[in-house]
Amino acid sequence: MIQIAYISTATEPLSTEQLIALLQQSFKNNTAAGITGMMLYGNATFLQALEGEESVVDALYDKISKDPRHGSIVFLHRKTIARRQYADWTMAFKRVSGQALQGIEGLREFAEADFNADYLRRNTAVAENLMSHFGSWDPLLRELDDKDRQIKDLKQALADARSRIEVASLVLDGIADASRSNSLSERHLKLCEFARETLGKA
Repeated sequence: MIQIAYISTATEPLSTEQLIALLQQSFKNNTAAGITGMMLYGNATFLQALEGEESVVDALYDKISKDPRHGSIVFLHRKTIARRQYADWTMAFKRVSGQALQGIEGLREFAEADFNADYLRRNTAVAENLMSHFGSWDPLLRELDDKDRQIKDLKQALADARSRIEVASLVLDGIADASRSNSLSERHLKLCEFARETLGKA
């Protein structure tokens, strides 16, 4: 699989209806072709990433580059990928706004007016950053990501605690067996200390 990314300038700003029509067509075509990706739009400028099978993505990019609605195209990259970056989206879409940009690490000084082909061509690292942080633009998605991380941390903490309790329980079983057989020794005292330390870390 490959991913192609590019910046393009529309020959004229698109209306809301035109954007909707464009996205509807993208959803339909990309689903049929097995293509996923993302599109940012603002100031009559597109920043888009396409990913899928090599021949299919190359053919689509060639078609886009010849589309008269694009006044100019700046090629960013074409790279082989092991897995899709935008696997959940046939064509994820976001209109660029200053408010959304404020939530992205490293882009707080990037103004909405900077989202144009000339600026992005001279600052390709910014374009790459915009694409890599696409999923974190939505405040709800950021909140869900935070909750996912919290749940993951809680699961790990619970697993660690249960593991330590299991170790301590094993030690207690060993001491109980030794007590029943009248074979308690200094070694079992050390095992008690070990169990106490283990539980103390839980």
